[in-house]
Amino acid sequence: MPLSIASAVTVGPIVGHTTDTTVRLWGRGDAQRTVGYPRRCHGVAQILEAGSKTVLQARYFKLLPEDDFTGSVDFSGLEPGKAYDYRMGFFHADAEPFQLLPPQGVDLSRASTGSFRTAQRPGSGPLSFVFGSCRHPGTMSDSEGADTQGGDRGDRIFRTIQSQMDKGVRTDALLMVGDQIYGDVGRMDRTWHDYCDNYRTSFRKPGLRSLMSRVPTYMLLDDHEICDNWSADRMYDPKLSQEERVLNKTRYFGAMMAYRSYQVVHGPALRREGQPERTNALHGYWYTFQMGPARFFMMDTRTERSYLSAPPEIIGAAQLEAFKQWLLEDREGLKFVGSSVPFFPDVKLSGYMEWERKDKWAGFLLQRQKLLEFMRDEGVKRVVFLSGDVHVSFWSELRSTSRPDFHMLSLVSSAFNAPMFVPPFGIFEKQGILDGQADFVVTRSGGYTGKSNFTRVTWNEPELLVQVFERKGEKIAESRFTL
Repeated sequence: MPLSIASAVTVGPIVGHTTDTTVRLWGRGDAQRTVGYPRRCHGVAQILEAGSKTVLQARYFKLLPEDDFTGSVDFSGLEPGKAYDYRMGFFHADAEPFQLLPPQGVDLSRASTGSFRTAQRPGSGPLSFVFGSCRHPGTMSDSEGADTQGGDRGDRIFRTIQSQMDKGVRTDALLMVGDQIYGDVGRMDRTWHDYCDNYRTSFRKPGLRSLMSRVPTYMLLDDHEICDNWSADRMYDPKLSQEERVLNKTRYFGAMMAYRSYQVVHGPALRREGQPERTNALHGYWYTFQMGPARFFMMDTRTERSYLSAPPEIIGAAQLEAFKQWLLEDREGLKFVGSSVPFFPDVKLSGYMEWERKDKWAGFLLQRQKLLEFMRDEGVKRVVFLSGDVHVSFWSELRSTSRPDFHMLSLVSSAFNAPMFVPPFGIFEKQGILDGQADFVVTRSGGYTGKSNFTRVTWNEPELLVQVFERKGEKIAESRFTL
């Protein structure tokens, strides 16, 4: 067949899960806008030597309509800590991938381009990553002139992160720990098509799009990927009418189908299991990975939570057991735990506002207590929780009165784009006994900010440097911890 000419992807590209020898790249094509039957949409990507046109590897990947024409492709056999360039595009053809010409020969002169660096080998070494949450869409006036000004208010912060990278600041990964879209703010997404449209709009913002094309990006969901304060109970609560439960199920399944296509399939949760063309082979929305000297467990604290279970659970039994085993695999090593809602401290809300307090781990006291006791009794050390959700940023330390050597750190970073109202620091229990856990005490907290921000975490054994930057790049907080 004739040589194919690939167009630039319509969303993306995104550099996803990256190890010392592999990379996962993601992109979106589109339906063919012609009269008659639709033709197959094929994605194609090429890995190149950095700064050259030498193609090292090339692969096709499927872009299916049931995935909104999104998909990802894996490359292996790369060198640790090395920079690479890549090109990615899509085209339409009446053929299966094995019937096409070798992907090295596809014309990608019009395709999307990007770059990445593979991770260093697992083990010791420095590490620096940025994390945050809550890309709030803001008001209509925030978005005016977005295309002419290079991005709206909610996009500026991602250009700031890229600017730091351009100045030589090491950035091994971007962690987005929830609320990448808002399906219920300024719009009311209820169907798969609604959520996909939201993702297309959100992920096309120029600052975010450019940043994700250059740095390994890891995501997990929170409530606004579905709707505010979501829990699985909304699909089964007998207090709701049958009509309400059906509507909630429709919304949930539409949201999660879109979440899989736009956030899951470029991360470690996707396990291809010997089937390279699969895009949705999933066993759960939580996942693990390693980056240099640190191991990461990214929790799903939203889709498994149930207040109706006895006792209430924020994560299911399988995820809980996997997390415990993960902790025991390296008791002394550096460990980061992504939890979209804060593990601690709790908020001092009661009465009508108690629902906001219970939306965090404070709504699941027994499960948190057992988890803390497990870590304390098993001698698990160097655990740092990374959270968002609350539209402010700060850090807190937790210690045990019975085991003075027990120490845990919580870092909260939110929001990438802060809404008009932000909660005052006074509503958080900055010090004192953790609710429901008599042996565990929040000893100190600090670094509070309510501005739009992101957090940079830098590890140089044995020190953890935590820096918070507002959206234009000003450093507004800095703290150091010895772990």
